[in-house]
Amino acid sequence: MLNLNYYYSNEELESILTQWVAQHPQMAALEEIGKSYQGRPIWCLTLTNQVTGPDMEKPAFYLDGNIHATELAGPTTALRVAERLLTDYESDAKIRWLMDNTVFYIIPRVNPDGAAAAMADSPHFVRSSMRPYPYEETKEGIAPSDINGDGRIRQMRLRDRNGEWKVSPADPRLMVLREPGEIEGEFYRLFQEGEVTDFDGDIIKIAGPKEKLDMNRNFPFEYQPNGQQRGAGDFPVQEPETRALVEFIVAHPNINAGITLHTYSRAILRPYSTHPDKDMPVPDLRIYETMGKIGTALTEYRSVSVYHDFRYEPNEVITGVFDDWMYDSRGAFTFTVEQWDLPTAAGIKDRKFIEWFLDHPHDEDVQILKFADEHNPEGCIGWEPFSHPQLGEVEIGGWDLLYTWRNPPHSLMGAEAQRNAEFPLALGLMLPKLELVKSEVKALGEDTYAIKLVFENGGYLPTYTSETAKKRKLLRPIRAELDLPDGAVLVHGKKWVEVEHLEGRSNKLDVSSSQASSPMDNRAKVEWTVCAPAGTVISYHIRTERAGCLHGDLHLG
Repeated sequence: MLNLNYYYSNEELESILTQWVAQHPQMAALEEIGKSYQGRPIWCLTLTNQVTGPDMEKPAFYLDGNIHATELAGPTTALRVAERLLTDYESDAKIRWLMDNTVFYIIPRVNPDGAAAAMADSPHFVRSSMRPYPYEETKEGIAPSDINGDGRIRQMRLRDRNGEWKVSPADPRLMVLREPGEIEGEFYRLFQEGEVTDFDGDIIKIAGPKEKLDMNRNFPFEYQPNGQQRGAGDFPVQEPETRALVEFIVAHPNINAGITLHTYSRAILRPYSTHPDKDMPVPDLRIYETMGKIGTALTEYRSVSVYHDFRYEPNEVITGVFDDWMYDSRGAFTFTVEQWDLPTAAGIKDRKFIEWFLDHPHDEDVQILKFADEHNPEGCIGWEPFSHPQLGEVEIGGWDLLYTWRNPPHSLMGAEAQRNAEFPLALGLMLPKLELVKSEVKALGEDTYAIKLVFENGGYLPTYTSETAKKRKLLRPIRAELDLPDGAVLVHGKKWVEVEHLEGRSNKLDVSSSQASSPMDNRAKVEWTVCAPAGTVISYHIRTERAGCLHGDLHLG
C-alpha cells in the first residue's frame, strides 16, 4: 500500500514503478519515453490487461504530472491512480472493466530534473527545466536559494522607510500591506530568500532563477517565442521533456482524453487558453462541460475555461500549453487539474482564482495561517536575524511556499491524492468502445455462404473522439477485413471495407425523456458472400484507431 502522505524522489518513484511491473507482468509495462535535460529517464507506465489484447488496440487515457518543478503533488496522485488500477482489479467491477477494455498511459513525473532540485537538501526552485534560459550567465539581482542552510527557501525582509509592508498586528509572522496614506511606523521590503548577484550597494533587483523556461508554454499550439510568451523557449518542443511527450502521444493515436496534474487553485481547467467558448465546436463544448461536471462532483473543484476564468492578466492569454495542443491538434479531451488550494482548505469559499492575490481582507491571511499551523507547524515561522553576504542585516522567516501554498502539507497529500484519483478513472469509463453485436454465417447453396457482422460503439464518446479530431482528419475510417484462407473465394464484397465513424452517447444529451429518440447511429453492418468448402475457418478484423479492435473466427457450414 502506497504512503500517500508523501512526496516521492525520482529514485523512489522508479523503484515503485519497477516493482509494480514485476508484481503484475500481465497488467503493467514500463517504458522510458525520453530523457530530461540533465539525462534522467522519463518513465511511462502502461496499464491494461494484456490477456484481453495489446494496448494499441484499446481506447486510451493519458495522465501526467509534475511538468512544473515545484508542483510535486502530481506524482503522488498519479501513483494512486495506478495503484487503484493494479490492486482493485478483483474487487471493483469498474476497475476490472477499465483494465480489460482500455489502457492508461501514466507519466507520473515529466520533469525529474526540476523535481530533484526542489526536493534537494539545499533546494533550488525553478519553473520547469534546469537548462539556463534565456542566457547562460546569471542575471543581476536576487535569485532564490537557501542561504541560511535550514533546508527551506523562505522569505527575507529588510527594513526600509519606503517599504510597502508592515508587521501584522494579528500575528508577527505575517506581513500586511501598508495603507496608501500611511506614514508613521516601521516598514519593510519583502524578497524571496536568496543571494544577490552583482549588487551595486544601492539598488536591489529581482533576478529570479537563472532557469526561466516554462515547458508548459513550449507545445506547438499557437506557439509564441519567449519575447511574446515568457518561458516559451526558442521554438516548439525545443525541450527534451516536451518533445518526449509529443512524440509519445503522436505515436499513440488511441489516446482519446487526458489529464495533466498541476498545482494549485483547486480548479479543473479546460481549453481554450487563447479563444472564447464560441470558437469551440458546440458538441465538443457540451462534452467538455459534461466531463467537467463529473470532475466537480468527484473533486469539489470548480471546472472552468482558462480563457474566461483563469487568466493571469486580464488582457493577456497564454500560448503553447499542453491541454490546448492535446485538444486542438490531437482532438483529445484534455484537462489541466490544479490540485490543492491553501485558502480553500482553510475555509475561504469561492475565491477568485487570480484576483484574490490582489485583493482580499487580511483576516483571511490570519485564517490561512491558523490552518497551516495545524497541519504544518514549520510552514510559516517567525523572523530571525541573519547576516546576509550582500545586504547586511536582514531577517529570514515567513512562509515555506513548497509545502503550504504550492503543495499540500505532507499530512494532507493523501487526502488530495484520493480526491483526484477518481476523475481519471471516470473519464476512462467514457471512452469509445467497439463491441460485436452479431456475427452470422448463412448457407446460400453448396459451398456458398453469406457473412454478416454487426458491430457498434458501446462507449460515450464517438469513435472519432471529437468534432475537432474529425475536422483535422486525424483518424482513418473504421476498417472491416476478412482473412481468406487458400480455397476460399470472395463472391460479393471487397476483402476490406471502410465504414464511417460511429457515434456514442455524447450526441444524445436531452435530459427530458418526453421528446427523446434513440437513433442507432452507433451501429454498423458489413456483409460478404464467400465460396469455400464447409468447415473452412475465416478470420475477421474490425479496426479503429481510438475505439479498439475486434478479431474473431467464422466457421463455414
